[in-house]
Amino acid sequence: MKIGIIGARLSGSYAAMLLSQQGHEVLLLDDSTHREKPCGGGVTGKALNTMPWFNELRLPHTRIRTMRMLDDRGESIDLPLQNPIQIYSRAVLDSSLREAACRSGSRFLSERAVAFAKLKKGWSIRTSSGSHDVDFLIGADGATSTVRSAVAGKFLASDLSLALGYYLPGLYHPTTIITEFQERAFEGYLWSFPRVDHASVGIFRWLPGSNAAELRRRVTGFIENHYPDAPSERTLYAARIPTLSRRRLAEQRVCGRDWALLGDAAGFADAITAEGISYALRSSELLAEAFKCGHPPAYEKLWRKDFGRDLFRAAAWRDRFYAGDFLFGRFTRRVIQLSRLSPTIRRFNDELIAGLNRYGEHRRYLILRLPQILVEAACNLLRNASIQPDRISAEP
Repeated sequence: MKIGIIGARLSGSYAAMLLSQQGHEVLLLDDSTHREKPCGGGVTGKALNTMPWFNELRLPHTRIRTMRMLDDRGESIDLPLQNPIQIYSRAVLDSSLREAACRSGSRFLSERAVAFAKLKKGWSIRTSSGSHDVDFLIGADGATSTVRSAVAGKFLASDLSLALGYYLPGLYHPTTIITEFQERAFEGYLWSFPRVDHASVGIFRWLPGSNAAELRRRVTGFIENHYPDAPSERTLYAARIPTLSRRRLAEQRVCGRDWALLGDAAGFADAITAEGISYALRSSELLAEAFKCGHPPAYEKLWRKDFGRDLFRAAAWRDRFYAGDFLFGRFTRRVIQLSRLSPTIRRFNDELIAGLNRYGEHRRYLILRLPQILVEAACNLLRNASIQPDRISAEP
């Protein structure tokens, strides 16, 4: 089968490699592969465990062993990660997969697809230099996907979040990620990711409430507070991330008889964390599985059964996570406080960050372990209370 894939980054290149290995004739189109992916590059423990070829790539990366969580009132914790995160340059990671796709038989053209025409069988893809007829069209071209616009309609503003930030030259905490929650009802958070030769400091917020100037002010303030000696030369970036509501996820279609969408183009990103790499890669694997079975439209059922429930849960809990209460206090603040007091909560957060826990299992996990969590918290509070007077008396 002749397959045209628009977008030669992570999901598109991975899908091209897998489909070429099945014997399909794959054309990969993208004229923007030279650009660094603005945010992201963090590969979770789940992806590293289920896709061991990551370690075989031997690409430069930072290995994250600690996550520092902050809130807007100064509560904080340094959470050790038993399941480390690896952060890659997206340009390097995407290029590596694209080269693997070409070695598997895919043909890559650095051209922009400008229009798609439906044929009696398949599609005609028009580029800046000509046209290409294919039997099956795949959109892996991100949140502003032109393929999605042609086959399923553009995302609504309420389907997206705005990410904005800076690249800072140098490394400041090479094994630690920082995440800072903002005030109540701010649907998003600020982050600092150490990459191999720079830090990516950014923020994201659900698009209906976003203001680019305000987000830029927050990031600038964070840099001034945490990196006062950072050089003034820094690169601004901005991007849109799909963070669909539960209803929109349930209603959308990401494939048809002769087309499919992958990764961000399909809206596959966690509505709470905005993490999308694991879903981008897994969606490529599921589409390849549907092709292998001889029925590509089965991809729709496969993604819903495989990771759809996690996306639905994250979308349903987004508002409660950022604006809700827990134990008579703001949810995100209680998460930080309990993480300091309870090893059980720390393990839970570690597995959550790694992607090893499904959202649907969280409530049951916490309810079953609530007595243990309360005992741990009480013991630590009593221990801290007994230590505090000694500390005070020892001060000059």
